[in-house]
Amino acid sequence: MAFHIILFQSFMSFCACVAFSVVFNAPKKELVYCGISGFLGWFFYAVLSVYISPTMATLVSSALVTAFSRFASYHRQAPSTLYHIPGIMPMVPGTVVYNTMATALGGMILETYSNILLGLKLAGAIGAGSILILALPYSFFEIIPRRKKKVKA
Repeated sequence: MAFHIILFQSFMSFCACVAFSVVFNAPKKELVYCGISGFLGWFFYAVLSVYISPTMATLVSSALVTAFSRFASYHRQAPSTLYHIPGIMPMVPGTVVYNTMATALGGMILETYSNILLGLKLAGAIGAGSILILALPYSFFEIIPRRKKKVKA
C-alpha cells in the first residue's frame, strides 16, 4: 500500500478518535492526545500488515497504543483509558463481524466459521496486546521525568 494512503487513513483515524472522544465527553485539553493514540494505532497496523499477518499487526499495534496510553497517562496525569479506548477503536474488527453475519444469513457455513475465527483472533490480539503492556508497573513509564507544574502565587 502506498505510504500517502497510509498517512491519509491514519489522519482519518485521528479525526475519528477525536470525534469518539468528544461524544464520550473527554476533557477538551486531552482530545489531541486521544487522536494521536488512534493515529499511532492505525499507522502501525497499516504499515505492519504489509509485512506480517493482520493478527500479529493488531497485536503489536494494540501494544503500542497501550504503551502510548500509559506514557500519556503518566505525563498528563489522566487515566490511561482516556487514551487507550479511542486508540484501539480503529482496530476493532467490525468488518469481520459484518461479514460473519452476512455469510451466516447467506447460508455459507465454511465462510461463516472462517470469519468467526478471524474475528476472535483479532479481538484476542487486541486484548493480549493491551494486557502485555498493562501488566508492566506504572513506574516503568517514568522514563522521562514529568515537568513540574507552575504554581501560581
